[in-house]
Amino acid sequence: MDPAEINEVLAQALSLPHGRLRVERLETLAAAAKAAPDRYLEGRVLIELAESYTYASERDLAPVAYGRLLRIYDEYPAELGPLTDSVHWYLKWMTWGLIDNPAIPLPTVHRWFDELEKRYRQRGYSLRPVLALRAELARRLGDAEHGARLQEEALAAPRDGMSDCDACERNGWGAGRAALGDDLGALAHWQPVLDGERTCAEEPHRVLARALLPLLRTGRVADARGAHLTGYPLVRQSESLRPAVALHIEFCALTGNEGRGLEILTEHARWLTDPGADVGARLAFITGVCVLLRRLVTLGLGYVQVAGATVDSLLAELDAEIAELCARYDLRNGNAAVSTRVTTRLARQPLLERLPLGLRSVIPAGRPDDAACVGRSAVVPVGDGSSAGAVSTAQRTASFPEEWPDGVVTDEERMTEVQRLAELGAARLADAPEQAEARLREALAVGTGVLPAEHLARLSSQLVIAIAAQPDRELDLADAAVRAAARWEGLSEPDLLHHTVIAARAFHRRRRHGEAVALFEEAMAGEGVPYPPAELATVRAQFGESLNALHRYQEAARQFALGAQLIEHDLDRRDLHAELAMSAAIALDYCDQDAAAVAAYQRAADLFGELGNATARARCVRSAAWLQLWGSGAAPGRPWLRAMRELIDELSDGGSAVAEELAQTRRELSEMLDAEDGYGLAAE
Repeated sequence: MDPAEINEVLAQALSLPHGRLRVERLETLAAAAKAAPDRYLEGRVLIELAESYTYASERDLAPVAYGRLLRIYDEYPAELGPLTDSVHWYLKWMTWGLIDNPAIPLPTVHRWFDELEKRYRQRGYSLRPVLALRAELARRLGDAEHGARLQEEALAAPRDGMSDCDACERNGWGAGRAALGDDLGALAHWQPVLDGERTCAEEPHRVLARALLPLLRTGRVADARGAHLTGYPLVRQSESLRPAVALHIEFCALTGNEGRGLEILTEHARWLTDPGADVGARLAFITGVCVLLRRLVTLGLGYVQVAGATVDSLLAELDAEIAELCARYDLRNGNAAVSTRVTTRLARQPLLERLPLGLRSVIPAGRPDDAACVGRSAVVPVGDGSSAGAVSTAQRTASFPEEWPDGVVTDEERMTEVQRLAELGAARLADAPEQAEARLREALAVGTGVLPAEHLARLSSQLVIAIAAQPDRELDLADAAVRAAARWEGLSEPDLLHHTVIAARAFHRRRRHGEAVALFEEAMAGEGVPYPPAELATVRAQFGESLNALHRYQEAARQFALGAQLIEHDLDRRDLHAELAMSAAIALDYCDQDAAAVAAYQRAADLFGELGNATARARCVRSAAWLQLWGSGAAPGRPWLRAMRELIDELSDGGSAVAEELAQTRRELSEMLDAEDGYGLAAE
C-alpha cells in the first residue's frame, strides 16, 4: 500500500467499533506502514493500534506496538515531532496496562515505569500521572499504605496536558481509599463522578460499578440501587469494561437479586470462553461471576443451566482457572497479594436479604429428571413474596426488628398491633400524610414475617400514597414504590406495573434519568399497564424525555410517537398530541433521521396550526425547512423556500401577537439564502 491507500484504510478502520475486527485491520495497516516510507504515518497507525489493544481488552499486546513506536520516535524526531504529546499520552496508557499483566516480570515493569518518568522529565511534563500509576502498582502488589503515600505525592504535583481528566483521577483516588478499607473516603472522591459533575469516555461507567458495595456498606442503599440501574446499561456493551460488568453481577449476588445477576451473566456468556480478554480483565470478570455462582450453590441451585453448563460445573471450571491465574500473579509479584484479594472477594456474603431493584428477578428452574420438580413453576422467584421451595426462608437472613413494641411478643399480638397501626395510618392518609407514613412504616416492620404477602403489599401501596402526598419527597417515593412493586410481584401484575411507573416518574422528576429509564423500560415491557390512553401518553412522554437526557434519541423518538398514537383521536388532548409530535421530530433530528424528522416537524406544525399556536407552528416549519436545505438527501425543488415564504405570508396576517416570530422567520430565511449561496460557491 502507498501512503494514500494507508490513510484511506486507516480512516475506515477508525470508524469501526473497538474490538477484534478493528485490531486486525490496524495490525495489517501497521505491517503495511512499516514497509512504506512515511514514518509519521507509521507512528499514527501504531498509536491507534496500541489504543485499540486497550479498548479491546488486549493490553498484553500493546508493549510490542509501543516499543516500535518509541524507536521510530527516537530515530525520526523531526518526522514524529507533531505526535509528541500523543506518543507520551499513550505511553502512559501502555505502562498502566503492564501493572495487571503477570506475563511481564516486575523488573521489566519497573523499567517501563522508569522510562515513562524519564521521558516525562525530559519533555517537562508534570509527574502527576506517573506518581498516580506508581500508586496503583503499589496497591496491586499489596502495599496499600505505600500506594496512599504515592497518591498524595501525585495530588501535590501540578496538573498539565498529560494528566488524566478529573473523572479518571477521582476513580483512582477512590480506589486508593477503598484499598485501605475506607468506604467513606472512597465515596467522597467518587461523589462528583457519581453525581455526573465529572465525566469522560468511561466515567461514570467504572465508578458507578466500583461504588456499588461501598454504598451498601455505608447504608446508602437507594443510591446503590441507582448506581446499578444507571451503571449497568453504560458498561454492558463494552469489551474493555468487563471488570465493571462483573461488579454488577457481584452486586446482584449480594443483594438477593441472584436472578438478575444470572440474566447479566447469560447476556455475557460469550465472555466466559473468549480468549481475547487480557489476564487482568479476565480474572476480575470470572471472580465476580464466581461470587454469583457460589451464592446460587448456597441456595441449592447448583443444577441451574447457565452458558451451556450447570452452575456447579461452571463454578468448578472457573475456580480452577482463578487458582491458576492467581498463581501466575503471585509468582510474578513474589507475594500472595492477588490471591488473598481474590479469596476475600469470593468469600463475601450477602449484605442485604433483598434489595428490590424495580426489575423482575427470576432464576430458570427445573431438572427434567427430578421428580421433585414435577408441577413446579418454570422459574424460581427470588426475593420478596417468594414461595418457591428451592429458596427456603431459613436460607435468608430475617429482616425483622430486634425489638418489638412494648407488650408485643407473640405472632397473634403482632397481628393485632399491625392492624391497629394500619388503621391509624389509613385514617390519616388524607389529612396528615406524614403521620400516616410513620404508622404504616411501623406496621410493615412489625408485620413482616406474620402478615400474608398480599396484606404486606397493600400496606406498601398505602405507604406510597402517603409519601406521594408530601412535597419534595421524590426519591423517598421512588424507593417506596420500588419496594411495593416487589411485594406485588407474583400477586398482581397491574399493581406491580403501576408502582414501577410511579418510581420511574419520581426519578424522572428528580432528573435521575438513568434510573428512570431502567424502570420505564421494565414497566413498558409488561402487558397491561393499568392507565387510560391519555395518562399512558404522558408516561411515554416522560420516558422519551429521560431517554433524550441520556442521548438515546432514536428510542426517545419512538416513545414520543407511541404516545402520540395513543391520543391521536382524543379531542381533549390535542395540545399533548402536538407536543408529542414536535418532541418526536426533535429527537429524530438529533439522531440524523432527517427525512423522518421533516415529516414529523410538518405534522407537528399542522397540529399546532389547528390549535392556533402560531409560535410553535412557526418553529416547526423553520426546523423542517433547515433540514430540507441542509439535511441528508435534501429535497430538490427548494421546498424549504416555498414553506418559509408561505409562513411569512401567514404570520404577516397575524398582527402584533406574532411580530417576533415574523421577524425571526425573515432573519432565518435570509440566513438560508446566504447559506445556499455559500454552499453553491463551495460546490463550484
